[in-house]
Amino acid sequence: MIIYNKTWLTNLNIQDQVKPYLAAGDLTKEEFKNIEKAYPVGFYSPNIFVRTGLFLLTCVIALFGGCLLTYICWDLLATSHSGAWVLFLGLISYITLEVVVKNKHHFRAGTDDALIWISGGLFCVAFTWLTFTMDWDINTSMNTAISITGFTFFLSLFLALRFADSLMALFCFLTVLVLSVLLAIAHLSFGKAILPFLVMLISALVYYFSRAKSNSPKFIDYQHCLRFVQTGSLLTLYLAGNYYVVQEMGNELYGYTTLGPYKVPYPVFFWPWTILVPFIYTGLGLYKKNVILLRTGLILIAIAAVTFKNYYHVLPIEGTLVLIGLVTLGGSYWAISYLKTPKKGFTSEELIEDTIPGGVNVESLIISTTHLDAPSGTESRFGGGDFGGGGSSSNF
Repeated sequence: MIIYNKTWLTNLNIQDQVKPYLAAGDLTKEEFKNIEKAYPVGFYSPNIFVRTGLFLLTCVIALFGGCLLTYICWDLLATSHSGAWVLFLGLISYITLEVVVKNKHHFRAGTDDALIWISGGLFCVAFTWLTFTMDWDINTSMNTAISITGFTFFLSLFLALRFADSLMALFCFLTVLVLSVLLAIAHLSFGKAILPFLVMLISALVYYFSRAKSNSPKFIDYQHCLRFVQTGSLLTLYLAGNYYVVQEMGNELYGYTTLGPYKVPYPVFFWPWTILVPFIYTGLGLYKKNVILLRTGLILIAIAAVTFKNYYHVLPIEGTLVLIGLVTLGGSYWAISYLKTPKKGFTSEELIEDTIPGGVNVESLIISTTHLDAPSGTESRFGGGDFGGGGSSSNF
């Protein structure tokens, strides 16, 4: 399924795992060069600045190339369906993407990143153009939205699996949520009432799956995708129960009533969820030494504080943010100072993983590659001999 050379992907993962040892001084340059020779990678993967430049350049070329081609074929377009033309442009973009990746070995080089989104966008526009009808009936509009979201889900899933693109994987997860919400509203009489809980349930399931598969050797080529999906599912799991988000969603679905804005039901559930979940994330991140949980929890603490401030004006917003910043900064400084000397398995020092997903031990890897430059010694200077006794002959 994946388009990239799997051997190169495995070798690249090995090199990425070893690089922290080189930066920490535990590995010499000679040893690292031996590892690069033993596990070669043929991808073209420039640095972030070149990657950004190639991304923008590819977008500009695709824009002007598409406009020029459209201008040349303008007479033909006047008698044909415009949606089919957009589909044709999408096919050209996708074929170009396959050629660039297979023949030029671009991997996260900017060019492939841009072509993934350009071809995917053109396919979605073409599908919408070909299926959209000028019928403003609510049921027809809902069915059209469901079909477009369903097509977007399958397309993004294919692109994420084919090119192991992290942002596309995150986008695919978001389309799952949107599709679930639309189906619940369209086919369940109580669909609107359970939307927060539905999004929570799906987010929790997706997080559990992505977390469980993150250390599996079968998904070693999708590690970046799984990390993005984990972060996204944690955010949506919290935001689905955030008091402000639930109220705004209710205003959009039910509108303002004579009693005023939408009144959030079960505040005894949503308020504790808004305040406590970020701290639970942070606590679990510390307890399980999970960086994704820890960083997501810290970000959500700020969101929880802003949400609380939106309803209870204890301090001005500037004072609230300054107070939160001081508490966070002070707490971080205290934690770093306290854990400078490891206590009960916790430390403020950056750790390096001992093993690569799949069971490869880094120390064994380094030892095995230190003998690559040694003489092979496969050729015996004594020969095999063709006699059966202990004496010598003329060809010994």
